[in-house]
Formats: sequence, structure tokens, C-alpha cells
Amino acid sequence: MKAVLCGCLVDGTGRPALDDATILIEGNKITAVGDRKKIRIPDGAEIIDATGKTVLPGLIDSHTHFLGMGYALTHLQLIDAKSIGEITEGLRHYIKSRRIAKGNWVQGRQWDDQNLEERRYPTRHDLDEVSPDNPVALTRICAHMITLNTCALEACGITRDTPNPPGGVIDKDEHGEPTGVLRDARGLVTPHIPPPTHEELRQGIRDAVALAHSLGCTGITDCSRPDESAPHLSTKPYVDAHSEKDLHLRCHVMTWYPREWSGDQWLTLGTLKIGIDGSAGAQTALMFEPYANNPSTRGVYVGDQDRNKKVVAEQHAKMGQVAIHAIGDRACSEALDRIEEALKTKPRPDHRYRIEHFEYPVDADIERAKRLGVVASMQPNFVGEWGWPGGMYDSRVGPERLARGNPYRRLLDLGFHMPFGSDGMPFHPLYGIWSAVNHPQPKSRITLEEAVRGFTLEGAYATREEATKGSIEQGKLADIAIFDGDLRGDWFKLKSTDPKAVEWNKTEIKRKRAWLTILDGGVVYKA
Repeated sequence: MKAVLCGCLVDGTGRPALDDATILIEGNKITAVGDRKKIRIPDGAEIIDATGKTVLPGLIDSHTHFLGMGYALTHLQLIDAKSIGEITEGLRHYIKSRRIAKGNWVQGRQWDDQNLEERRYPTRHDLDEVSPDNPVALTRICAHMITLNTCALEACGITRDTPNPPGGVIDKDEHGEPTGVLRDARGLVTPHIPPPTHEELRQGIRDAVALAHSLGCTGITDCSRPDESAPHLSTKPYVDAHSEKDLHLRCHVMTWYPREWSGDQWLTLGTLKIGIDGSAGAQTALMFEPYANNPSTRGVYVGDQDRNKKVVAEQHAKMGQVAIHAIGDRACSEALDRIEEALKTKPRPDHRYRIEHFEYPVDADIERAKRLGVVASMQPNFVGEWGWPGGMYDSRVGPERLARGNPYRRLLDLGFHMPFGSDGMPFHPLYGIWSAVNHPQPKSRITLEEAVRGFTLEGAYATREEATKGSIEQGKLADIAIFDGDLRGDWFKLKSTDPKAVEWNKTEIKRKRAWLTILDGGVVYKA
């Protein structure tokens, strides 16, 4: 028996926070929760004193690329790069320090042009000087864009004569030569990079789980697609880890083919994921109107429309779930077309079909999504990273679309189910909560309790597990995250939108780790 003495308890239901509550845990279940004065703690119970701290349900990231993130932790990490010079110097050091042999591939992750002083994409010309003998592939933070050096372009057979692949773009300079920048065209590259070993994948899960525990995260949905993201983002490592009792996180893994497997409280498979468009950062999110910074494009339809229709119909016939990646307003409309077609063929209550991102829906499509019962699976850290005036979203989509983008307050007021995730940009649920509470558009801000619900009970709802997890209530699984301090305090809510104040606050939140994480009734992390 454990007893958690709470300072501030935000239980995940969306109800107002409680002060001075007690939670009793027996085995892996919550047996009681309530006012500290009214809950009797049995003799001999282990006391966890969280007075002065905030207690939440274990956080659930409903849209991440978990296995790929774990595996990529061994790659060159570029999320903190502030200039192209820092990228190239990091690349030089990485190759030298790891003694990477000539001809071997080098991979890097999470560069963000919005953080670079040059405010442009790195090209092959930037990389060639420090990596003449190794093919290099550096993936943008959104994963919809990749920069190759000349050696990598040659290894992949990409030349001035290579046509754009379906749904992708090969950037070329004024002379018609490839710049090294590929948008939603990773399929030209992946077959040429040696796949990771099975043990590397298994270790990737272990590393990612350890990171999740440190952030108070006890559950995830992996939204990766094996058909576009290479074998290292397949379901097999999860199945093997689960069968060997080495999966210490509650995981739901999407697939790219129609399939359902109910599994158990640790692993479920089967939500069918398809894609309509790319990302705003890569200028491949599909829009009705041109991009503000590049009137020559309205984005890219990255999926295969005929295949999308076919597989959604197949999954619908099997009573399975569907998740559709759609960011731009036109992509959101296309995604709703696919869902509406299926439901007209065979009406189905409580289908819980999801649109992943749903960032820029027009008014008519918000109403249509509500009528169709669509789950809006959204990522508030996107607005925390790029949604501020003068930021990347502002430059890409312009002020009108920026103002109506990511409308959390409106969607909640309309009664949408809205699970929150990170998409790994960055993987940090508490930062996502902060971003929703401090949305750059004041009219779209939501309360702390609502934001916590998005990362807890709504995440459970999205995978049909709301009866067993996602909130701190009697009878539910004992998954709990505890953070130092009171999240209702001024330190968590922005008092100023001055750019320097915003950046300082963002940095502080991203550094924050859980004080204690409980999974299945046991402590899995303590600061």
C-alpha cells in the first residue's frame, strides 16, 4: 500500500484542481482519492509526501514517433543548433569523435531553420566541406524535410534529371542542380541507408522509455509509418519487447495497413494511419491558398488518394480505427472527405476516427468534423515552438491563418475530444501543457486542467482505454506523475509575451523533469 500526499492534484478529468488531497494505491490500482482530512491511511503504508508539488495522472503522449526517437538518440542531435556553422561543426565533431569510417552513413536529427541565424535550410554545399567522404542525411525537426550532402546524393542516385517522386519535392538551384534539400521525399533515401539491427531497435525502446519516465510520461501512441519511415519504425520491436516483458510503458502503435489487435494494458496495435500532406515548416502542408512566404506553392498532397480511399474503406469494414495526418486547411478538408465517405457507406457510432494535427481547418470543416464525431489529435508544443508573432507559422501561413490555427478553446467549447501529443518536437508533455495554457493566440488558450486532460484522459479515450487509465480516480491504474512546484503558479503561466521572456520561459519548462513517476503502482523514476 502507498499513500501519496498531494499539494495540488490535477486529476485529469478537467475538474478544478484540489489542494491537500490523498491518493491510496494498492498493487497497481488506485483505491481511494480525496481530501487529505477524510482519507485514512492504513498502518504500514508507504508515504510519498508530495506536499508543495503538483500531482497529475501519468502523462500520455498521443502522437509521437517513439521507437524512431529512441533509435535516433545515437545520431547527431541538432535541436539546439543556432546557426548553420553550429550544424557543420557538430557534424565535423560527430564524425571525428565517433571515428566513422569513410563511406559510412551519418545521420542527424531535429535541425530547425527557425532557430538558425541564417533563417534558411542547410544545403549540400554547407555540409560538403566537413563531410567529403561520408554520405550525410540531416532530418528537419518536422521529419518532412531532409538535407543530403553531395556524397549522399550520389549514393542515392539523385541528379538534376531525377524527377520529383509522387508527393515529394527535390529542391533544385537556378542551374537545375539538386541543392540537397528533399521535401517529403525520404523514400529516395531510406533504401540506401543500412537498417538498424534488432538489438539497436530494442535498445532504442529502452532509451526512449527511460526518457519518458523522466518526463512523467507513462503512455504513448507511436504514429510512425513503416512504409515511409524504414524498418526501424516497425511494430516488431514492440511485440518482441512485450513478449519478453521488457516494455515498461503503455504503448499503442499505429500501422500503415488495415489491422487490429486488442493486446493488453501494455501494448495494442492497429490504428490505421494515412497521410494527406506534409508540414508547414517544409511548406508541404496542403493549403487552399498559397504560402505567404512562397506564393508559388500551396503545399503537396503527399498521399495516394486512391489508396487512401481503399484502405479507409477496408479498415471501416473491419470496425477498426483510422488516423489521418492533415495539417493544412485543404488537407483537413480532404481527410474529412475520406471519413465522411466511409460513414455514409456504413454509419458507425463511436468510431473515434482521428485527424492528426488538424491545425488550420476552415469554419465549415470544424462544424463538419464535430458532426462526424472526429477526434482532433493535436500537438500544442507546435504553437509553443512556432506560433508566436514573427515566428515560423506567421511567415509561412500569414496573419489570417495564424489567427485561426490550432483553435483549442473553440474546439473544446464545441465538445471535441482532443488528445494531445508532441510529434517529438520536442517530446516533452509538460511543455505541451505549458504551450496550450500559454497559446500565442489568447482566444485559443485553455485552462491548466483542460490541458492536463488532453495529455491524460483524452489520450486514453483515443485508444478506447478511458475506463482503465488517464485519470486519478478510484479503480483506475496507478499511473502518476509528480512535478515540483504548483503548476497554477505564475512561473508556469506567462506574464509577458515579450520574445525574450517567452524564450526564457520555454527554456526553463523544457529543462524540467518529473520529481517522481509511478507506473502500474511502482516507482519507475525519481529525480
